[in-house]
Formats: sequence, structure tokens, C-alpha cells
Amino acid sequence: MAAARPTDEARPTGEVRPTGEVRLAGPRLTGEPPHILDLVEPRLGGRAAAVADSTGTFSYRELDEASRAVARALLARGARPDEPVVVHGTTASRHTIAALLGVLRAGCCYVPVDAGFPEERRRLMAQGPGARFVLVPEENAAVPVADLEHVDCGAQQVTGQRTGPMDARRGTHAYTCYTSGSTGLPKPVTIAATSLGWSTAARLRHYAERVGAFLLCSSISFDSSMAGIWWTLASGGLLVLPGGRPGDLLAVARAAERHGATHLLMVPSLYGAALRGGLAPRLRTLTTVIVAGESCSPGLVARHLAELPQAELYNEYGPTECTVWATVHACTPADAHARTVPIGRPIAGVTLHVAEVPDEGPDAPGAGELYIAGPGLAVPGDREADRFVHLHGTRHYRTGDLVTVREDGELLFHGRADHQLKLGGVRLERAEIERALTLCDGITEAGIGVSGAPRPRPVGFVVTDGTAFDEQRVRSQLLSSLPTTALPARVIAVPGLPRLPNGKVDHGALDRRAAAAVRR
Repeated sequence: MAAARPTDEARPTGEVRPTGEVRLAGPRLTGEPPHILDLVEPRLGGRAAAVADSTGTFSYRELDEASRAVARALLARGARPDEPVVVHGTTASRHTIAALLGVLRAGCCYVPVDAGFPEERRRLMAQGPGARFVLVPEENAAVPVADLEHVDCGAQQVTGQRTGPMDARRGTHAYTCYTSGSTGLPKPVTIAATSLGWSTAARLRHYAERVGAFLLCSSISFDSSMAGIWWTLASGGLLVLPGGRPGDLLAVARAAERHGATHLLMVPSLYGAALRGGLAPRLRTLTTVIVAGESCSPGLVARHLAELPQAELYNEYGPTECTVWATVHACTPADAHARTVPIGRPIAGVTLHVAEVPDEGPDAPGAGELYIAGPGLAVPGDREADRFVHLHGTRHYRTGDLVTVREDGELLFHGRADHQLKLGGVRLERAEIERALTLCDGITEAGIGVSGAPRPRPVGFVVTDGTAFDEQRVRSQLLSSLPTTALPARVIAVPGLPRLPNGKVDHGALDRRAAAAVRR
């Protein structure tokens, strides 16, 4: 169901001219996308619990007061509309959440920098947007860049203040975060306040189950955290910060039990690790589980349905440049037996185009590259300008992701065009080999590293369920799903896969391991 690829030739307006494409549209929006503060501020002022961390809780009234204090401090320093303001803190603190909201109420754009990141990455993230001010919500959070002007917003400065009325200033931009690519420099992406408002409103519309208590398992520096923070506050629910570092599954389980968590969002591999680790009984209050950021395997769907049948499982998809999400699929028992779990259909306001690519590989006949249009597209910036194109007069984001469209209109994800390997004349994507490995007996997780020049060779790194690992048996099983030329040069059992700070598998680290393994 895919059509011809758009040509690279462009009109002066940047319009690409496809000879045809598959077009999918989500439900129509009515009216203009709301500013994110229009969704959150009506909730402020009440006595209900808003944000809980390991040391205490903010009510919505206390969150209102704390964020007002932050906004007043910024305005007193002369902060300009849409000016970037670095928030340097941890995901585990309610004061950090108050700081993010306070920056928005000052009409500024927050730049969240996780205090747990390596120093060089924190420096790059803080300096890149050209910020003058840094907020350090926690007294023990190291300062990332010495030449930024500090604005006091710690617990002693804002908690319990009676700040009085304040007219919040509505800025155009909401936040700037960085993509988490494992190679090259991270890229800043700025999202408008109305784009964040649209994304949040789309969640309120799509998910019927109201957020009671949301477990925030992502670093504040990654866009997936924006989903949980603003969806919860716009719902009047409780945002639960488990404590510890993002990915601390025991902390997540303890917080789920303590607060009766109803909602959770994780990358699939981390959620799978939680279920394999026996944590399902401690997550029994969940009603909605969302996985996103990586491919969701049929095996994960099967395990979820077996261990947490009371909770709906959703598979979301969306680039950072499209405000967190663009499609969603409600998982069913049939997905547990399918070859691929769909990434779903477009959400409200989103239009998708699928443009055919040649040599898509044996696993995805008719695969096309996905283009996304809608209210969530990032603010234009020089460093990502090559990814934004015009189709039919409308601005689209060119994802670089390969998909096919099922007869029922659901999208199937087949990896990235720029991650494809040409092995013996056959084009394959890492994800195809990884999925084939997880279908082998005794393998619960798999990652593919690729050795470098002179000849790229895939090497499989696998985590087993504790059974004896037999590399030859695994290679024999792979022959049923992969061409011979795509078989990994080696398959190596490891205790766990390396991960980036957002919980995704670190393929850069696997590439380095693969190069070392092939040299032996």
C-alpha cells in the first residue's frame, strides 16, 4: 500500500513533488491548539496532591505557589519572552517540576538538564540554546555551567510562600530538549507551547482512563517525560517521582505500591525487564501501560497480558520533533502471536504520508518512509532544517523511519532507513535481526552491534532467561527467519544490554563491542 518516493527536487518554497503516496489522517481537530498553560492552570490552587517524590508531596495549591515564585524570580531578573532558561535538576524532585512550570508561567522556554548526566553533556545542553539563567531546584545539584546567572528556586526559596495574584505571561515556546542519538552531537529541538498543548489535549481525548497516579520513569531531559508531566497535571492527577535514577525498577515498584499508580510509560525493553524481574505483583494497580521509544515485541505483549491483564497496553510512536507522539495502537491478544506489533494509526490532528523506498529488504515488501504533519511539529531550526519538507503545501517532518500500512490502516514499523545494512546484496535493518534473535529459544533481549570498516558485520548480543546458551543452536534457528547473508558473525550472551540515559539500548556501545569481537 505504499506509493512512489518523493523526488529530492524542490520548488522555491521547499515543496517536494511526489508522484503519489499513501495518506493517513487522524481525527479532525476543532479550534486552535491550546497553550499548555490553558490546560494546566485551571487545575492549580486545589488541595489535591499534585506531585510526590521520596521526601514529600506538593498539593496543587503548593505547586501553584512554588511555580509562581519561580516565575516572579525570573521576571525580576528581566527574563524576556521565549528566552531559554536552563532547569538543572533531577527527575526525582517535585521542586524540579515546579521549576519547569514556573519557567512557562514567566513566558520563557525551559531547557531541562538532568543533573545525573555526564558533565560534558550537561555543559553542551546548557550552553547550546544560548541561555542566560539557570535554575537549580535542588541544593545538592551540581551547577552545569559556571557563567550562567543563577536564579534561586530551591525548596527554602519557594515552599510555602504566599505569592499573591500573578498574571502568567504566555510565551510562544515551551521547551528545548535534545535528541538522544548514540553517535554524533545531540541535536536541540524546540517545541511550541501550543504544540505541547495539542499533544496533551490529544492524550486527554484519546485515553478514556483518567490519570489517577502517573509513574514518571523518564529523565526530565527526554521528551517522553513531557507526556507524563503535562498529561497528569492537565488531568488533575498525581505525578509520582519514584526516586533514584530513571530506570531504577525497584524504586518504580515501591512508588507504584505506595501511591496506587494507575499509569506508566516506559521503553519496551525496560518494561520487559520489570516483568521478567518479577515486579508485576507490585504493579497490580496499573490500568494503563504505554510503551514507546523502541520496537514493541509480540513476546512483551504476551507477557503483559499474562501478568497484568487488568491493564491496557498501548504502543506509541513519535519522533522528538513531533512533540512526543504521532500514532498509537491498543495492543490485543492477536499481537502476541503476530510477527510485528503495529504502531497504530495517527492521533487527532496528525496527517501521515508514506513514500516508497527502493530495496526495502525481504522483511518489508512495499515499505515506505514516513512523513508526519500536524500541530506538533517542532519550531524550525537550522540544525534540523533538512528534515522538514513541504508536501501539498503543508510542512511535514521526514522521519527516516520505514513503515508499511496494513489493510486495516494500522502502521507496521520496520526500522530506520539510515540504520539499514547491505549484507550480501540484501538490505536489512538492525531491528529485523534483533527481532529474529528474540524469537529464538531462551532469549529475552537482543541488540545488534555492527563492526566498522572494511566490511560491516553484525554481531548479536543477547540476554537469556537463565537457560544454557548454545550459539550454534541460535544460529540454526535464525536460518528460519533471516537470509544466510544476514546471520550475525557471532552471537554473544551478556548479563544485560548497555543503555542510554533514556533507557534505550545504546547501539553505539554495541558497535564498539562488535568491532572488538570481530577482531578476536
